[in-house]
Amino acid sequence: MTFTPISNMLTNAEPILWAAALLAFFRVRKQLALPALGVFLAVRMAGAFLLTGMRLHLIPGSSGSHSTSFYTQWVTYLLGCVALFFALQELFVNMMSPFPGLKRVGLVGFRWAAAVSLVLSLSSVVTLASASSIHDHLAAIFSQIAISFSVLALSLLAFLMVSIHALGFSYKNRVFGLCLGLTLLVAMDLLVNGLRVSSAMEWPAQVAPIVIMAALLIWIGFLAVPEPVKKEMPAPVSSALMWNDLAQELGPNNTQPVPQSGFLQNVESVVDRVLAKNSLPG
Repeated sequence: MTFTPISNMLTNAEPILWAAALLAFFRVRKQLALPALGVFLAVRMAGAFLLTGMRLHLIPGSSGSHSTSFYTQWVTYLLGCVALFFALQELFVNMMSPFPGLKRVGLVGFRWAAAVSLVLSLSSVVTLASASSIHDHLAAIFSQIAISFSVLALSLLAFLMVSIHALGFSYKNRVFGLCLGLTLLVAMDLLVNGLRVSSAMEWPAQVAPIVIMAALLIWIGFLAVPEPVKKEMPAPVSSALMWNDLAQELGPNNTQPVPQSGFLQNVESVVDRVLAKNSLPG
């Protein structure tokens, strides 16, 4: 079964949907407080309009220029990845705001993981030096960067999707809709770029416009519907709060004395009681 007619139709409509998603975002941008997400939507919208204009020969001088479309596609995609990195960081900060300790530790780990992924992806500069042309070489490098970023983004999105209910967000919340749409988009990018490196299969590129359309419609729908009130966190101390206390006490900026109710203080008191009970008489 071929998806070519459907994918071509959806590809031509893609710029309009990116513009609709950006307009829906601007309507609620003050409530979301996620400026990097707006930059991501704007970059992807601009790339979609440019590529569609080149494909339909609406931009002067773009007819038959494979090099122009190649660089336009990858430059806008990589710029979108940079904006998406900061958007994911903003989403993480937004969702982890009740746990400042875990938020600080998580941000440090997230940035280190991003640095390691970038270094690993750039290894293709050496390993793929025997590519037949400069375009093939650059495409391989860009694909490796895209794969590494997609894995990193999917890991964070999986964590956010799994923990979203425990953090007090309902599945009707805009944050969940944004995470769901991004998960579809990043998973499709990973599939397309991964198979581009390993094989010559064409069906992921044909399915990609359908998945992008689904992600954009999810964003537009969640941004258009009024957001439900966020549920308050339960009062009892949970394991998440204990881990948050631990992260705060181990944090580099912790100059205050450890409170009596902290997680480490509780562990220390238990150890002291055990040692006192089992100590030998002098």
